Amino acid sequence: MANKIVTQRCQEEQMEQMSHSMQMSSQIKKRKFKSSDEEASLSEFYPIIPGDVMSVKEILTEPKFPRHRTWEALRETLSSDELHQRNQWTLFGNEAEKLEIGVIRNQRVVRERADRLTLRCEAERKASLHMKFMEDLSMKAPDFSVPLRSHTVWVGMDVHLSCLIQGCPVPSITWFKDDVPLRGSLPWNYKLTKKCGLDVLEIRRCSAQDAGEYKVIAKSSLGEVTSSARLIVNSHEGAEAKLKRSLTPISVPEPDAQLASTFPPTFVKEGDNLVLQCSFTTALLPFQQEVTWYRDGLVVRQSSRVELQTGLRSASLTLKRVHKEHEGLYSVRLRTWDGSVEHSAYVYVKDGPAVVVGAPGSPLQVKCSDVSRDYVFFSWIPPSADGAAAVQGYFIER
Repeated sequence: MANKIVTQRCQEEQMEQMSHSMQMSSQIKKRKFKSSDEEASLSEFYPIIPGDVMSVKEILTEPKFPRHRTWEALRETLSSDELHQRNQWTLFGNEAEKLEIGVIRNQRVVRERADRLTLRCEAERKASLHMKFMEDLSMKAPDFSVPLRSHTVWVGMDVHLSCLIQGCPVPSITWFKDDVPLRGSLPWNYKLTKKCGLDVLEIRRCSAQDAGEYKVIAKSSLGEVTSSARLIVNSHEGAEAKLKRSLTPISVPEPDAQLASTFPPTFVKEGDNLVLQCSFTTALLPFQQEVTWYRDGLVVRQSSRVELQTGLRSASLTLKRVHKEHEGLYSVRLRTWDGSVEHSAYVYVKDGPAVVVGAPGSPLQVKCSDVSRDYVFFSWIPPSADGAAAVQGYFIER
């Protein structure tokens, strides 16, 4: 307890000594004003306190310590210095950030310009390659889409000889009259023009001297083509200029034969013979000797059961021992000068009598689709005469 009282007494004495020294310094020290160029020391404004007495932090935070405006100024100064330094760092950071943003923006602009320039160069390169490819692809030898056409006119009339030439590269064109090139000074009534893509040679007030053969030669690095035509100029007296008249007898063709009488729709019984016959108006010409017969659109050919006969004025088809399969639409076709003439009629085949009275008829269109060691596949069409009962099946005998 005694030690504690002694410690408190020492502290009180130290506090009184400090307050006394501060009062003395404030009364003795006079304030001096200095210019802006001179630097003021902290000792002129603030009292110098030994470190072993009390720290500045303890002085400023001690609640019972006697306040003086000097200490308030010290605290404000420290706070303002700290705020100023913070503001300086903030300003420096803002400026640095702005500088960095500007650098990044400039880099982006430069990169975009460089990319744009690179893309433009690449696009121009690809466009030039595409144009060259299209030019190579469109290379075409000269060709006359519309060739020259021959004309026959009267004396004193105008005529236009025109042609259309295509090609890539564009071919050079040369006109000729009777193998003489039309170049340089042309006759007064000759005029070479180009209208709507057509190369035109215009000849005004034609005379007998203008008649002849005209030719156009189109030439390029890929080839050469020629088109020619003849111009005939007739006078009113009936003479032709530079053209010899040749009279060629025209042969009149003989009249061809036509179908006169034909066969009607026919009914025949199975097992009987069938004869279809037709006659012609005149004797058949040499190119009409082949008369063609059809059944259901298929050509009927000569066989052991089919007999075909063709005479000068008639033709016939004979079927021996008709079966149900022979039923169908029969046609006869004859060639003529204009093409051909044809006649058709249906042939009906009735079922023949069965071997057993009341039994159905024989199957139609019997076909064997597969043969093996153990089995045989047959297919057929049931007959129309089923004996008043449905056919259940057939027995096959060896």
